[in-house]
Amino acid sequence: MLTREQIESYERDGYLVLPELFTPEEIAVVRRAASDVYAMDRPEIWRGKGGEFRLAFGVQHYHPVFDLFLRHPRLVEPTRDLLGGDVYCHQYKLINKQPFGKLDFPWHQDFANWNVFDGMPEPRALNISVFLDEVHEFNGPVIFIPGAHKEGLIHADVLPMDGVDQDGAHTITGKELERLARANGMVAPKGKAGTAVLFHPYMPHASSPNQSPWPRSTIYLTSNRVDNHIRKPTRPEYVAHTDFTPIVEVADDALLTYEEAAAA
Repeated sequence: MLTREQIESYERDGYLVLPELFTPEEIAVVRRAASDVYAMDRPEIWRGKGGEFRLAFGVQHYHPVFDLFLRHPRLVEPTRDLLGGDVYCHQYKLINKQPFGKLDFPWHQDFANWNVFDGMPEPRALNISVFLDEVHEFNGPVIFIPGAHKEGLIHADVLPMDGVDQDGAHTITGKELERLARANGMVAPKGKAGTAVLFHPYMPHASSPNQSPWPRSTIYLTSNRVDNHIRKPTRPEYVAHTDFTPIVEVADDALLTYEEAAAA
């Protein structure tokens, strides 16, 4: 699916935006499924101390729409293009930043967690996020430092996070961030619902709480090369999957077909 220019942009900047990759009709199907998940009480769903929804992991296992979405060719094919081989799902989660909520994510690189907590050998993986709501400057967009993925792993301390049910997360602090930001600047990809953003596991990123009355829900698929599968998982299977079967794609119209069948 990706052009040579898009691949070069990803390699140069560490991220790539695909505006409106999914139609409003398709996103409406996924958004309704997300509403079902928000109402559930399961161990895979983490909430903050005040009960605020944080993350729902492994949603493909308890809602059929998310299983279809995980295997959608518009998500699978770009990851194969960038990673150069068959991929499996390392992690799959729904994040919801509620209006005027408290959920934020400090500066971090995902590969630090994947390597230390899961035993992922190399950064031959990537994240692809899909906006279920319009993302703008007021509702907590993710901030990147373009090109900083070329620095490799940056020192980070494991610090606790509200709603994160593990020993904490690798958090980048101090002068390294200032140096990288002054040299490279910062960007916060924004766009309509259905927009997708792919980014490198070494990309430093963070996001602030949603300071607006508008929701910001996002689906994250972490695709990993099958031959780069994790070796020493320490987290629950629903956080770091141990099924290394290559993702098998569904039909491109699978979401709409599901909706039609459900309404029949």
